[in-house]
Amino acid sequence: MKRYDKVIFVCTTNTFCSPIAEAFYRHIAPAWIPKAISRGIVVLFSEPISPKVNVILSSHDIEVSNHKHSIQLSKEDITKDTLVLVMAFSEKVKLMEDFAIDSNVYTIGEFIGEDTDMVNPYGADDEQYENFFAEIQKRVERIILRIEAIYHEEENNNDSSIRQ
Repeated sequence: MKRYDKVIFVCTTNTFCSPIAEAFYRHIAPAWIPKAISRGIVVLFSEPISPKVNVILSSHDIEVSNHKHSIQLSKEDITKDTLVLVMAFSEKVKLMEDFAIDSNVYTIGEFIGEDTDMVNPYGADDEQYENFFAEIQKRVERIILRIEAIYHEEENNNDSSIRQ
């Protein structure tokens, strides 16, 4: 299994989906697992994050952190040990083509064993935004459980090899 040095949540513009995933991950992740950031794959110029992000996160007592504007994903963000999690398969394809990477890039659904994309509720009513948040909560919790399992499995394998 693979240890990761960082988790990057990626969506198209880095103004709604990935900042919410990053903030919730930071809110619940144990201190010892990789830190998270969020980025966009089509950030033509830096924009403020959606006001809906602040509303949703505040209503759940979650800090937005220092993420105030969209940030373009760059090659410097990604190392061979970076876990890149995108919202949708189309974003995964674009990222793999644009950055010529073929490992450690998953849709969130792929990484947790579900075959569904996260759908941006842009322009929908408040209920749809809240439904998105509920879904991202469940998925980020499962991401953290999977990362913890990877680390514990590696520790157990290291302990076994030491005893032999």
